[in-house]
Amino acid sequence: MNSKLLPLLCLFLLVSCSDKKETAEEQKLETLDHPYKIDSIVHKPIRFHPEVVSTNIDKFNTSFSPDGNTIYYTVTSQKLGITGIAFQRFEKGRFNLPEFVPFVSADVPIADVQISPDGQLMLFSTFQDYQGKPEGFNFNIWTSELKNGEWQKPVPMGNPISSSGNEFYPVMTDSKNLYFNSDKSGNSDIYLSKFQDGKYLEPIRLPDNINSEKREADAFVAKDESFMIFVRVDEPDGYGNSDLYISFRENETEWSDPINMGEDVNSDQVDGSPYVTPEGDYLIFTSGRLTKGTKETATKSYKDFSSSISSSNNGSLNFYIMNLNLDKYRQ
Repeated sequence: MNSKLLPLLCLFLLVSCSDKKETAEEQKLETLDHPYKIDSIVHKPIRFHPEVVSTNIDKFNTSFSPDGNTIYYTVTSQKLGITGIAFQRFEKGRFNLPEFVPFVSADVPIADVQISPDGQLMLFSTFQDYQGKPEGFNFNIWTSELKNGEWQKPVPMGNPISSSGNEFYPVMTDSKNLYFNSDKSGNSDIYLSKFQDGKYLEPIRLPDNINSEKREADAFVAKDESFMIFVRVDEPDGYGNSDLYISFRENETEWSDPINMGEDVNSDQVDGSPYVTPEGDYLIFTSGRLTKGTKETATKSYKDFSSSISSSNNGSLNFYIMNLNLDKYRQ
């Protein structure tokens, strides 16, 4: 599949490591009574359930059901030309094997999945055609409703959300306001469409201190809209191709100047797709980082090479988790 069909990849790929190398925290993640709550404080990112959720397959973008027992994410293979939404249920202290949602297609990519705060709506991005779709090749935001425990046939959000540009990473808040990024202006920026009187209003581009001359995307906004964590690409003060930044809402229209979340979060590789767990205690995000020494270990022997590329620490996009202390970033 062309990289243009891969939202996170088209934004950020500009440019032994087996499970024996897991940290103590990563090992504990596999035996938790809860899918993400860790007994100890984790100040730096660790892989999220290595070889169970995080694997040797490229994945990006996470979202949980409100009870925290089902994780949804985007999985992709450029070789196969497939990008789809998968999920895993946490039962009896372990995540079940991944499954695709019912409407994954071999021909049409769907990505950037997010679950609404009430758990009744799945939002995602796809370029599928529909009547009234803006002209051109573009991704738009679609939704699927949960009825009787089953996700229903998706429908496009349409006007005024859809444009002739690409819309990615839709996040809904408690008020049903919708945040997403779009390149309809010629650059990737973050927008807000307010939900009022039962309908969505014309999207508003967030202020210039959020949307710079660089590309901004993947804005996870808290349910109460008190803060956001988003991606900025190729910023001079960044650590890698893309970094995570945080900003706090100051009033109805203004946000604090974004702060780079620092080297304890960001790496020298791709970092993106932030998600904060429902209670607000943990940050989960996507990263293409490698453990130090991985390449050297992989060349010791062909056996080490094969073991390395088949593990979750092979440089593929995968998930990392850490505690989130918001006070650390308040100015």
